[in-house]
Amino acid sequence: MVTKSDTEPVQVEIFPSRFLTPETAQRLLNEIYSGGGIVRIMIQGPNLPKTITYGPGKGTPIDENRDLLIELGGQAFELRVKVGRIRLELEGEEHLKGVQEACERALPFSFRIKRGRFFRDFSTITDYAKYGRNIEDRRLLGLVDPKAKKEKSLAVLSDEVNKSNEER
Repeated sequence: MVTKSDTEPVQVEIFPSRFLTPETAQRLLNEIYSGGGIVRIMIQGPNLPKTITYGPGKGTPIDENRDLLIELGGQAFELRVKVGRIRLELEGEEHLKGVQEACERALPFSFRIKRGRFFRDFSTITDYAKYGRNIEDRRLLGLVDPKAKKEKSLAVLSDEVNKSNEER
């Protein structure tokens, strides 16, 4: 017998007690992603600017914030924030234990996992401005950063990407 709670997605927020380095963030995300059952992932934290934004050194490049590439699911993308929290939407309740275990394996310090509603399931004004009236992929709802200057502020990992990487 299938009930509503069996088929309803579960949303969780992983809140580490420290900001994650790119290596730790990659290790954690790969542990979570390899467990399967992920619908959406959102990484949040303070921006990592490429140049000094104010003061006497304004405009000077910051070397430590360059080339912060992490690989997830066979696809590399640039990390633009210092990872402070990770929000996940899981296919169901059965994947929650796998996320807890992945965090215990990847994080050498304490963390909290909180359940709740973190993703939108309706189109926002920003979504409408970015994608128009009809959004085909409902996973994109609420993931648009209205202040992002670049188009490529969103990485979409799909089974097609994984299959094409396996064929190589």
